[in-house]
Amino acid sequence: MLDATTLRVAFGIAALTLLLLFYFVTYRSTLSAFSLWWSRALGLFLSGSAAYLLDGTTAQVWANPLGNFLLVLGAGSVWAGARTLSGAAPAAWRLLAAPTVTVVVSAFDDPANNDWSGGPVLLGSMSLMIGLAARQLYRLDRDYSRSRRPLLIVSVALAVYYLLRLAAFLVDGPRGPIFTTWFGTEVTTLITMVLLVVVSFSMAGISNEQFARELSAGAARNRRELTRGGEVQQKLLPQSPPAIDGYEVAGACVPSGRVSGDFFDWQHDADGLAVTLGDVMGKGVGAAMIAATVRSAIRVSARPAGITETVARVDAVLETDLVANEAFVTMFHARLRPSTGELSVVDAGHGLAMIVRSDGVLEVLRSPNLPLGVQSGQSWVAQRYRLAPGDLLLAFSDGLLDLFDGTLESMMVAGAAAAAAGGAQTAVDHIEQMTSGVRLEDDVTVVAVRRIP
Repeated sequence: MLDATTLRVAFGIAALTLLLLFYFVTYRSTLSAFSLWWSRALGLFLSGSAAYLLDGTTAQVWANPLGNFLLVLGAGSVWAGARTLSGAAPAAWRLLAAPTVTVVVSAFDDPANNDWSGGPVLLGSMSLMIGLAARQLYRLDRDYSRSRRPLLIVSVALAVYYLLRLAAFLVDGPRGPIFTTWFGTEVTTLITMVLLVVVSFSMAGISNEQFARELSAGAARNRRELTRGGEVQQKLLPQSPPAIDGYEVAGACVPSGRVSGDFFDWQHDADGLAVTLGDVMGKGVGAAMIAATVRSAIRVSARPAGITETVARVDAVLETDLVANEAFVTMFHARLRPSTGELSVVDAGHGLAMIVRSDGVLEVLRSPNLPLGVQSGQSWVAQRYRLAPGDLLLAFSDGLLDLFDGTLESMMVAGAAAAAAGGAQTAVDHIEQMTSGVRLEDDVTVVAVRRIP
């Protein structure tokens, strides 16, 4: 029979090895709360076992109560880890209550001469903490993990074992034949060491499964947030066309994902109709946030200023943010005077707008300016056009080109096909139909204004 000191050293070596493996392999790869608590438990079991090595020395007076405290706290950490599997953790006072009672009782139970100072409280606390962990495992869904059942069996068995140790301690005493034969330090250390090794593999499995569940829950949460973000973004787009005598206005944005880096907008006031289509470099949430910012800036700046002043003001306001995010925005911004059909256009590096004349001629609108956020203080140039009765203004985002061969020539094909559909709304509907059943690589946005003959 190995002596208690040798077994405690072997237990310490095993616990240290498991701690290093579990922390640096399992916890560092999963960062799961369960694996962190089990790493803490291993560290506490190791430290508590090391403290008992000082029994029989003058340090026993403090080492023995300390060892009791650390072991019970380690068992409490097992309980805390089990609670994280159901998304909870014990309050600090619950975790510290049993270890604190144990160390206080041990300190007043002649620890200088009694190597079993506070023994009944220690054994009862260990049984309680491990029993609580078993209860948490039992309350988990049966299909939670393949490792749940063996862990539950081991936890129940260990909690019962410590309860039997307590009963034997109270009946037979720590020096009695029953206790020393079946529940003594040597037997307990050996059993605990074997169980630690076996249980750690199951713990690693549960940690990986908890990590996978957290990833899945996080992904689902992100999908919900993106879906909600997309819904909000769609509601920020114009919901109905303005009522302008002699004109038809329509627009649509088909995002490639749940949110879009494109936007379109229009504002109808006494001075006429302002129409905007923008495309933020990039995709996803970041591009969508910038798109919303640009749209808001255009709305605030458009009313008191002319068309070039509006774009210049927006560019100046957004320059710092765009540079900080290494982003730029291409934008088509136009103002229409309905009474005459006069159209003023500032194209900020967009270059994807045209007028389809009533006789079918396609006139591509020039883009003499750079995108927003590319060059500080650039001089904005406005182009002048006129919409005659029957003419159709179309502006697209570059996602439309990807529906064809990606070249600028495909814009002419798309424009001609959309114009052939008839009015502004039917042209927009035609573009939307092109995206149906297609896996979009980029957002597709279109705005159309037609002067009714």
